[in-house]
This record gives sequence, C-alpha cells and structure tokens, in this order.
Amino acid sequence: VRQAVEQLLKSGVEAVIIHFLHSYKNDIHERKTEEIVKAIWPNSFITRGSALVSEFREYERGTTASINAAIQPVLYRYIELLQKKLKEEGYSKDLLVMQGNGGMVSSGIVVEDAVKTVMSGPASGVMAAAYTASQSGFSHVVTYDMGGTSCDVGLIVDGIPQVTSELEIEYAMPIHVPMVDVHTIGAGGGSLAWVNDAGLLQVGPESAGAQPGPICYGRGGQKPTITDADLVLGRLNPEALLSVKHPVSLKTVRNLMQEQVGAMLGLENAAAAAAAIVRIANMNMAGALRLVSLERGYDPRDFVLFAFGGAGPVHSVALARELGIPKVLVPVRPGITNAVGCVVADVRHDYVNSINIPLAQADMDQVYEIFSGQIEAGEKIIESEGVEVEELIVIHDVDMQFQGQTHILNFPVKETRVTQESLQSAFENAYWGRFGVELPEIRAVLVNLHTAVIGRRKPVPLTSLITARVQKEQIENCKIGTRSVWFESGWEDTPIFKREFLPQQVNFRGPAVIEQLDTTIIVEPGNKVEVDLDGNLIISL
Repeated sequence: VRQAVEQLLKSGVEAVIIHFLHSYKNDIHERKTEEIVKAIWPNSFITRGSALVSEFREYERGTTASINAAIQPVLYRYIELLQKKLKEEGYSKDLLVMQGNGGMVSSGIVVEDAVKTVMSGPASGVMAAAYTASQSGFSHVVTYDMGGTSCDVGLIVDGIPQVTSELEIEYAMPIHVPMVDVHTIGAGGGSLAWVNDAGLLQVGPESAGAQPGPICYGRGGQKPTITDADLVLGRLNPEALLSVKHPVSLKTVRNLMQEQVGAMLGLENAAAAAAAIVRIANMNMAGALRLVSLERGYDPRDFVLFAFGGAGPVHSVALARELGIPKVLVPVRPGITNAVGCVVADVRHDYVNSINIPLAQADMDQVYEIFSGQIEAGEKIIESEGVEVEELIVIHDVDMQFQGQTHILNFPVKETRVTQESLQSAFENAYWGRFGVELPEIRAVLVNLHTAVIGRRKPVPLTSLITARVQKEQIENCKIGTRSVWFESGWEDTPIFKREFLPQQVNFRGPAVIEQLDTTIIVEPGNKVEVDLDGNLIISL
C-alpha cells in the first residue's frame, strides 16, 4: 500500500480512493489501508468506499467513490473561499450546504461525502415545494421546475419527497447515494425548435443557452426557441422581453420562426408554427410528469402541480390539463424557489447497509442492530454539527427483490424492530402497488437497510416573501393592460395583471396573464384563480 501511495503522489494525484471487493460485508482491510494512507497522504482527500456506500455491487460502489474523490478538491476550495469571504464581510455563523437528499449539512463536514451534493440544486426546489405546499394544505404534489435549458420534475407523497439511491449521470455512470428522485429532460425556455430530416418538428434537447440565447434576447440568436414561441403567441410581454441592449423586432422573430419551422411544415404563418412548438414542448414535459407519477403507480388526479422556475408557470396549466391534475400552485417567488429550499430544508443524514440474504434466513436481531446503529450515527453527527434543531425524526426504508431479479424495490417501514412477516407483507403490497403482479411462489430477498435521521429546523414564514404595501383592494385595480393571447381554443383578448397587486384571498376567472419580475403565469379560459394567505396562487382547472 505504501509503495502504491508513493507512486500516486509522484504522479501528482490529488485524491485517493480505497475500494475493496467485499468491504460492504467486512471492511477490516479497507480500514487498515486507510490508516496506512492517512499516515502518508498530504491532504484529507481520501475516500474509503464502504464508509461512503456500505452496500453490495462493487461497480456502483466504486463509481460513487470515484465521483466523490473527483469532487472533493473542487468543493473544498470553493467552500474555503466562500467561508473566507463571508468572514471578511462579518458573517460569523456556520454555513450549511444542500445535499442531493434534500437535507442540509454543515460545511465543516460536507467535503468528506462530497458526492452527496450531486443533484442538490434540483433537490432544493423539491424541498421548497414540499414545505410551501404543506403550508397551503397539499400533501400530494408533482413538482415542475422549468428554467432556461431544462425541466426538472419530482414527486411528493404524504408531504415527503421521493428519494432514490439509483441515479445515472453522464456516460451511464451510476451514483448510489440517497438523493431526491428528480427526472430531468432537455426542455427549457431556450430549447431549440427545428425540423429534422424526416420532416418532424422537434423541440430540444439542444438549447440556445445564455449565449446567444433565444432570438428575442438580442444576443445574436437566430434559431427559434420555446421562449420565442411564447412571445409570438402573446403569452409573454413583448415590451419587457424586447427591451434589451440590441433589440430585435417581433417581426424578425416571426420571420425566422416561419422560415425555419412554419414553411418546412407547410404551416400558414409564424403563429401556427409557434403553436406547434408549444404543443410539442408541452407533450415532452407531460411525458416527464408521467414518468414520476403514472409509471410509478400514482394517479395525477390525486396531486397538485407545483410550478416554479422562470418558465414553469407559463406552461403549467396546459400540462395539468394534459394529465388531469385538478390544481396548480404557483409560489410567491417562482424564480428563487431553489434558494427558498435551502432556507427551509432540515439537516439530514442518510445511511445504508447491505444484508442481501433471503428474508426467511434473515436475522431480525441483526436488522434491529443495524437500524439502531444508523440512528445512533445520525444523532451523533447532527449533535456534532451544532445546528439548532427542534426535533429529531427517523425514517426507515428497505430494498427488497424477488430471488433472481436484478432490480430492487424500495419501500418504507414504520418500526425500527421489524419481523419477517411484516417485511414480507409490506414488500408484497409495495410490489402489487408498483407492478400489479403477485409472485407468491418466489422467495423474497432482503437487500439493503436505509435510515434517514432528520433534524427539524425552525419553520420559516413564507409571508416574508410577499412584497409589502403594493396590494390593491379590488381586482380591477390589479389590471395593467390587455393583449391578444393564443390558447388551445384560439386567440382571446386577455387582461394582464401585476402579481404584486393581487390581494390575499381574492379570486377571479381566466383567461388571464399574471406578470411578475421572475416569471409569467398563464391562466386559461375558465380556470379559477385564488390567492392564499401565504401569497401563493392556486389555479383550479
């Protein structure tokens, strides 16, 4: 080991990974190797695979450890610089960092498990959605975050965001650490619309990006995007979008859209081309929403659609209509929802241990000891972080499969002490709910045990996001103009409202366009709009 370490150091290696084949079952050799490496290695960038992921499947454990080691130096330098700058500005408290599991962790220990910050951005949006929706009385939520380049969707059941331990990043590289289950597709405001060689209209996944961006941004973009289509259809404010340093006329946007899309599809004008682009984009995003709901055994009609991101509220009602979702919730500040998620998220630590034996042979005392050990580890690390928490919450779940299967099924368990009978029954119920199939003749296998230890932080009042002293008493006074807007039913003269003016508990019916600094909300004809006490918009289809 010493010779190998010296060779790595001579090669200029910055981070080292210790990864042995069966360490999930017995980690004594990994631990001994770690002792030897620590005595020689010049920094703290040492990843011991079984400390990070204590489960079988050496490939997934190895790639997870490798990604952790690759991220560690980068994250360390970033956090160090950020803390230094904050200290210079007089900030003396600890810095918390969002993890992919939707929980916060102290910056003092985040580098050790750096891989757990993967997907933390999308996760923070889901956490904000869970918090905001629960305050408004909704526990079943489909989250929908549409920005400039992509669309992220997730699922919240009974107020709890769904978590997965099986994510693949680029090059089909798996990461096996618990993280909020977010599905991403290449459909954002900057997604390019184009006609392929087969003569079919496609929208995304290629994006115009920030540079050159959509045509209407005046940064040199010459290819139509979803944002350009929304502009042509009157759904976005042309005065605001075109008031840039190098303005492009609406006529130019229409001409380029008709030339590159409309004419190639045989459509009569740019508006028809724009409508086709919006329909295709909505269809793609509806497919992503089906992936996290219908294809996992959940009925969208039991959920509310939580729409955020700069472009999410523009398309949310159309998507809800497509999936039969009865209500759409748009938070006070859709453009900064991910930042709100960091403020409201709790401290969280996840643990996993593999057993991987037939359930009938499983030692239930050993299962209890593993769960108890995971709880103890979580409580200990939260105490060491020194973060103020109101209470500790423990969530257990298990991975099981039928013998001979490759994939596992995850489901929650309520007790730390479980029995073979209770696990068998819970697994069969979960399998039936997911696949609608019973397999009583095949033995069940207990694969992994998971525990999340959550430190609940003090609640944050969402009303602090509402702009003070701008609300009007009457809905008529909130109107700032009208313009012709395209809906599936055709063009309609539509009132434009300023969101900051809308009073609490007001309600009115669409069509309407509601504008604010960070987004635009499209309300279709016949939709009912109300503002709740936290300032959220509830749109009923």
